[in-house]
Amino acid sequence: MRLTEEQLQEIIDENPLRSLSSISEATGNSRTEIEKLLKTYKLDEYRNRKIKRLRGDKARKRRDVQY
Repeated sequence: MRLTEEQLQEIIDENPLRSLSSISEATGNSRTEIEKLLKTYKLDEYRNRKIKRLRGDKARKRRDVQY
């Protein structure tokens, strides 16, 4: 089953840090298919921005705790 753009974006929104392998297992698609869909729907950058934002928040929290 091919995922729609909306379905894939919803999966990313639920957990941007979820691995592509995990997404592929849950949806029944191959990892390669997930990668292609991310590029086709231009969601690869969307996912990367969400990951960067999450990691930035966590990094800031770690720095705050250490001082």
